[in-house]
Amino acid sequence: MRGYILLFLLGLAGWAQSMDSEVRASIHYDESRQALIVASDQPIGPEKLEIIDLIGRRIRILALPPILSAEVVAVPVADLPEGLYYARWLTENGRVRMVRRFSVER
Repeated sequence: MRGYILLFLLGLAGWAQSMDSEVRASIHYDESRQALIVASDQPIGPEKLEIIDLIGRRIRILALPPILSAEVVAVPVADLPEGLYYARWLTENGRVRMVRRFSVER
């Protein structure tokens, strides 16, 4: 089962496009700040960010504050051990907005 989850996540990471055509959003990992940088060009309501490891275990669920137009939010992940992770951005309705793979190295 975990193998299927991993393959599913890898497929989503390869696709990694915003699912909502009217909202352009992005997620990237900033090594110097040890934080995920979440940005949107349009306002969005409070949403969730899930951190998932390579095995498919949900490591953390973070509540994103409402993002105003052209705003950037930094989500600290300094306490994560080294490794590869996926950040999955979920809308208010539970739809996947996007998935990004990131690596924590020290």
